This record gives sequence, structure tokens and C-alpha cells, in this order.
Amino acid sequence: MIGPQHYLQHPEQIELELSPLINAPSASDSSLSLGLSLHCHHYYPIGKWLRIQAPALTDELSIDARVVDCNRDGPGQYRLQLSFPDQEQLFRARMLEQLCQICIYQHQTPEEERDRRALEWIDAEAAHFPSDDL
Repeated sequence: MIGPQHYLQHPEQIELELSPLINAPSASDSSLSLGLSLHCHHYYPIGKWLRIQAPALTDELSIDARVVDCNRDGPGQYRLQLSFPDQEQLFRARMLEQLCQICIYQHQTPEEERDRRALEWIDAEAAHFPSDDL
């Protein structure tokens, strides 16, 4: 299986929930050149379909992705590389990763300044965030 040419690197500070998909997408767009790379504590075989969620950030966003590669990256650690079946799932993954970056950027800020910090990150970084020509 050939995977994406580039991967968004998920920050380790934000925990993702990975669940095997019972009903895998029927088709996959192999032309998407942007995927997602992350550390996890479980091995997933190549070709396995997963649902990704970040419950600490939002309950409303989930993403379906296919395992492109999963390699041991230390004791009890794996480097997981994922691809997306279509532009919609890639767009959702990109949005989730931007939420993660904003959350990290806001982390050391008092509660009353978090909205301002989020807007600062959007102004400074959103235009440069990888998009795979979305």
C-alpha cells in the first residue's frame, strides 16, 4: 500500500482515542498526499480502518483513517501513519490538528485570555498550516 507523501505530526500533549471501524469506507482516494502521523500504545496492522477522536477537545468531531504503517518506536510505543479516504476526512483531520495546536498555544494562559490567544494563533499560523490544496 502506498501512503501519503507528507504527514501532519500530531502533538503528543493531546490524547487521541483510536477505535477500530467495523464498516470500513467502500472507497479510498489514494491521490491525497497528506496524512497523519502519531504515537500510540497499540499496534494496528496495515490496512486497518480506525475512527479518530479527541474527547478532551470536542465530542463532535471524528475522523476515519486507514493505517498506512505502524512501527515500534520504543517500549510500548508505536509510530502510526494514517491516510484518509477522501477530502472531507482530510479536512476534518486538518481542523482537529489545528484545534490541538490552538489548545497547546492557550495552555499557559489564564482562562479570560484564551479566546485572544486562539485568535493570535489563527492569525499567525492558520494560513501556513499544511492543507494538501484543500
